[in-house]
Amino acid sequence: MLTCTGGCTGIGFGEVTYSSGQLEVMVDNTGEPEEATLQVTIFRTDNFTQTGVANFAEVVTFQRGSNTFTFPVDLEPGTYKLYLYISKGSARTVSVIRDITV
Repeated sequence: MLTCTGGCTGIGFGEVTYSSGQLEVMVDNTGEPEEATLQVTIFRTDNFTQTGVANFAEVVTFQRGSNTFTFPVDLEPGTYKLYLYISKGSARTVSVIRDITV
């Protein structure tokens, strides 16, 4: 699922995986290289509640093609919601929510 607002330029989230203390986020860019902020917010979900676990935000350059970003985070077994954002300046240009089970 990809959601774009004004300014979306062919950048979208691909696969997201977790293994051995590393969250791996793939981002596909069909356009020219572009600098933007990649933000990943992780919530543990349990019994209809969400608890914040980690938040990462960094300015990156999305090269044309597939880009992979790795974030170190220890996740206990369970279910999690990942809020993934790409922003340019103060405008959020791409956002998705992913569910993962560890």
